[in-house]
Amino acid sequence: MDLAKPTRLMVALAGCALAVLLNTGTAAGQPSTPSTPISTPPPDSSGKGDEVVQTQWGPLGPADRDFMNRVKTAGLWEKPAGEKGKAKRADQPKIQEACKHLIEGHTLLDNVVNRAGVLLGHTLPTEASDEQKGWLAEMDAATGDEFDAVFANRLRAAHGKVYAYAAQIRAGTKNELIRILSTQAMITVFDHIKVLEETGRVDFAGLESPQPLAPPPPANDSGTPEATGDQAAEQTANPTDGVIPTVPQGTRFTRTAEQGVFGDNNGVFFGAIGVLALALVGMRMISRSKKSRRKSRSY
Repeated sequence: MDLAKPTRLMVALAGCALAVLLNTGTAAGQPSTPSTPISTPPPDSSGKGDEVVQTQWGPLGPADRDFMNRVKTAGLWEKPAGEKGKAKRADQPKIQEACKHLIEGHTLLDNVVNRAGVLLGHTLPTEASDEQKGWLAEMDAATGDEFDAVFANRLRAAHGKVYAYAAQIRAGTKNELIRILSTQAMITVFDHIKVLEETGRVDFAGLESPQPLAPPPPANDSGTPEATGDQAAEQTANPTDGVIPTVPQGTRFTRTAEQGVFGDNNGVFFGAIGVLALALVGMRMISRSKKSRRKSRSY
């Protein structure tokens, strides 16, 4: 019996099984339907005033636009503040560390907010506000310990307000990109709050005291709280409640579940490796059988 033919057959079958498994894995890793194409809207098409604009990422309202503007202007004065601190206080390690976090954090936030602005058709500010420019001027005029105090307290107070606002936006926005932006803003701002406090120069007595939340509105006869004031106006003016925003797959803002080393195809990949291993074992056994038969014939 010619054992070369079974060997070749085993290799061929293993190759076919491996190809089928890998092709199945490739198909399993792809979406079953084509992903939603991304369209870049014209600049300044994101709405004005109290207008709510429908986008492929979900409705975009006035608070969403305001938040993007605030994130952008924060970077326009806090990055320069970090650069001033690096130049003026090279001998102060804690100030240097805070400056490093400010520059790196707002570089990241700038990338996110700039991308969100393009995808939502919103034109972002290009200059810091007059108040923020005034804070930078204070830092320019200060030196030594005075600079440290101005630097730490101006930035810490501003970050405290932005953190609270970012949380409010994250809790209520209906737009997917704004949720992602506000999440990143909260992570970055909280990091900055910590490093600013670690300088030891924050005057906590000068910070605004937190206020308790307003009590919940009384329930009506049906057991549902009545909408009053701004809530009632929003419910009347905003017809977008209940819209579920979606994010096209394969974009920078897509959030995916945790994947294994080989993506979604870990099981398929290791299954293919198993088939290949079995094929190699089979080939080894056939080879040994062939050698033993040759020896028996020689006697």
